[in-house]
Amino acid sequence: MAWILLASFLLAPTAAQAQFDSQGSESVSPATMGPEINPLQEQLTRFSSAGEMIPLEGTVDADQYIVGPGDLFDISVGGPQPLLAPTAVSADGYLIVPEAGAVRVGGLSLQEARSRAKQALRESFENVRVEIALAQPRRFYVHVSGAVPFPGRYLATPVGRLAGVLSLAYADTTRAPTGNLTFRPALRNVLLMHTDGTQKTVDLLRYHATGNTEHNPYLRDGDIVSVPAFDPDYGSVFISGNVAFPGIYDHRPDDTLSDLLALATGQETPGYARQVRLTRVLDDGSVEAEIHDVAALYGGKDVQVLARDQVHVLTEETVRGVADIDGWVQYPGAYPILAGETTLQDLVALAGGMRPGALARAAHLKRFSLPLPEPDYENRFGMLSGIPDPIPADTLALMQSTRLADMGFFGSAYLARELRIQSSVPVDLTVALGEGAPPIPLQDGDKVYVPRDNNQVFVIGQVNRPGYVTHRAGMSPEYYVNAAGGLGENAGISYVIKAGTNRHVKASEATVESGDQIFVNRKTMLADTEDIQRLLMENERLRIEKQGRIWQAVIATTQVATIVIVQLLTR
Repeated sequence: MAWILLASFLLAPTAAQAQFDSQGSESVSPATMGPEINPLQEQLTRFSSAGEMIPLEGTVDADQYIVGPGDLFDISVGGPQPLLAPTAVSADGYLIVPEAGAVRVGGLSLQEARSRAKQALRESFENVRVEIALAQPRRFYVHVSGAVPFPGRYLATPVGRLAGVLSLAYADTTRAPTGNLTFRPALRNVLLMHTDGTQKTVDLLRYHATGNTEHNPYLRDGDIVSVPAFDPDYGSVFISGNVAFPGIYDHRPDDTLSDLLALATGQETPGYARQVRLTRVLDDGSVEAEIHDVAALYGGKDVQVLARDQVHVLTEETVRGVADIDGWVQYPGAYPILAGETTLQDLVALAGGMRPGALARAAHLKRFSLPLPEPDYENRFGMLSGIPDPIPADTLALMQSTRLADMGFFGSAYLARELRIQSSVPVDLTVALGEGAPPIPLQDGDKVYVPRDNNQVFVIGQVNRPGYVTHRAGMSPEYYVNAAGGLGENAGISYVIKAGTNRHVKASEATVESGDQIFVNRKTMLADTEDIQRLLMENERLRIEKQGRIWQAVIATTQVATIVIVQLLTR
């Protein structure tokens, strides 16, 4: 009924045209058209805003958006209070324009479709302001096939991109992308086929790496998306070195060094890379390696990359670095250094020196002697099945350091613990900052900590009230033990642990200074957990067995010697 009223109004332009002729180009106020127009306008406005809005990246690009069946347009006829006529593109690609009839818009860009429809309206309403706007994008189906866990038909929109549909096809994590686990999805060679017969090969991983939407195109009605599979042993390229995302990638026939740099660095034009080394195995089995300047690659001298090539981005040698200093100094923080040249003394000076009350003799320098544990990253693109490393880097280094040593389980465990915790070495700043002290060169990543002198001694172990005791110069270890409640029932030997060096000195031989610790050991060793108790019992059993074998050997040797002596004496 609404469309009948609208048609009766638009198909009778004579009175309205006369009024426009008398007022020039001014629009007709709906108030002069009769009281029945306002309810009609409200009804049509409600209709045009009833659809669910589709999330957009921004304003639709009228030159790129392709109009198709189901697109909803708002047709505005009039001036300050125009009459809105929402209409959708028909299944055969026509837009029904009031008074002008059907206008073919399917397959045109939004700009072209809007111009054609407005031109048809102006032929009937020469002096009436008309506007046509896309109110709601349509929905359509695309088909996904190939190396995806869940191939099939998916809903898409003209403002939706390829990556969005593929993320749905990979949402089924219960199925593998391929039956042969050797193969992987070739996400750099996704084939996008349109219904008009045109097609393109999309490097989707480059979009994920750089965010360049050129490699994540918009979809069209009925598109076919095919994800091929590739064998890494034959159809891949490998990139490593000074890049953010090293690894194995499927090869594209048009691959160049600049393409792989963008993929592995996440930048279309990486600014930090200076040189790359391209290694290629020739047909005769020989290996060819060449070094290329990155600047030349982007200056028109790009280099073709073949399948099974290896690309290594060289690290620029530099002595620049950063060292941290924290704790009781004037200006703690990170400072630039020249590795191997800037000294510990220089770093303390950069930090403004120590604050009053710093415990200079207990400072320490931390430098990692083992590889840092590798973080457990989830798969970066969310589509490829990655295999985590079974052994962390630091654990592997510890295993390699003990594989040739005959030191047993406890010896290997002790070495591993020492290598892990000895990244922090004591530095007595009272000596290091003294006159004539040798310089202590720093390396990139070094961390220096200067503690505060709280004028306390920490008493722990087999004492009745373990805790902090105020330091008093010249007092013996027994004084601090008594201040901590005295010895416990299972008290054994007492040690003084010197601040900074962590050197253990028997209490009977030590002088207690501020910042030191006093530890009272157990007289009878007890395990804190069942597992430790079992280890102690097993170790004790092995020790007793070893002693038993030694005594058996001694007894056997003694018996043999006795027999020999008896025989000699009886001769």
